Amino acid sequence: MARFRGTTYIDGGPAGRNALLVAIGTIATTGNTDAYAIVPETGVLDSVDFSAIDALAAHDTNYITFLITNLGQAGGGTTAMLAATDANTTKATDGTALSANTKRSLTLHGTAANLSVTAGDRLLIRADTSGTLAGTVTGSTALLRIRGA
Repeated sequence: MARFRGTTYIDGGPAGRNALLVAIGTIATTGNTDAYAIVPETGVLDSVDFSAIDALAAHDTNYITFLITNLGQAGGGTTAMLAATDANTTKATDGTALSANTKRSLTLHGTAANLSVTAGDRLLIRADTSGTLAGTVTGSTALLRIRGA
């Protein structure tokens, strides 16, 4: 296991999967909260889980949208890795509230090519706040599992 500024790389997970544990920190009540990770090996994003210390009720105006963008090697990439659906939000309609200290699985993009990563790619993990949340969401982390190519 190696640690890189808020990101821990876990080598040799089950079934050839490795993982990046990314510390997002505190999600503010407004605006974007961003974290970054560098992909250690070429493969395919297999799953993403989110967890935080605080709960957040579902709301159709004041909610979080979870996004992961592959910025590529030079930082200019725009490939969305999560589905652009309400399933990746805390909306009351078709989203899910956050429970304290509980894993929340996020929905991956439906296009297989969007899930491919190359060693050295930089990933942007974003919690995009719409409206004003009822409170901050502290201790936020994302676990990205990558299956070898």
